[in-house]
Amino acid sequence: MSLALEQLRIKSEETRISVVESTTYVVNTAGAAPDQGYTLVFDFDTPSVVAEIIVPYQLGEKQALNLTIVAHHKAENTKCTIRVKGVLFDGSSSNFIGKIIIDKTAQKTVSYLHDDILVVGENTKSHSQPILQIDANDVRASHGATTGRIDEEQVYYLTSRGLSAEDAQNLIIKGFLGTLLDMVKDEKILKEFNL
Repeated sequence: MSLALEQLRIKSEETRISVVESTTYVVNTAGAAPDQGYTLVFDFDTPSVVAEIIVPYQLGEKQALNLTIVAHHKAENTKCTIRVKGVLFDGSSSNFIGKIIIDKTAQKTVSYLHDDILVVGENTKSHSQPILQIDANDVRASHGATTGRIDEEQVYYLTSRGLSAEDAQNLIIKGFLGTLLDMVKDEKILKEFNL
């Protein structure tokens, strides 16, 4: 199934999106203020719609992101996958809350949440909080989160092939975020992520 593509920019404290057709949403966090929290609520009011929500981001030195994403399933047979991948450089911090709400009326819903963080710098903070609130009994819902550093063996392998340590690190970061960005077929959107 081919999904429509829509880019969302974080602008206000809370944004509500009504999912009325099957769509891949690409969330751009570039304009996020470090001292403000942002919430994106995706309302699944229409039966049988599918949403992919992808959030790739990099936080530079001393940058911060405070983001909450809510998938609120109200209609039956809806599907949602939230994929978040972030890269943290020196002194940056990420606070992510992912919430899946499945109402009693949303039987046969399938909803997943994945949050993966790659730590590149020192003195970083990463907080991930998955929340499942399920009132229906015929659903599938799960979540997962990982945080890790660049594998030094990968850097060694790439430097032994002629890359500098910095180029090796950048290639690994590009590959990490690329697994999400490969889902985006719009060159204009991809250019905004500088990869």
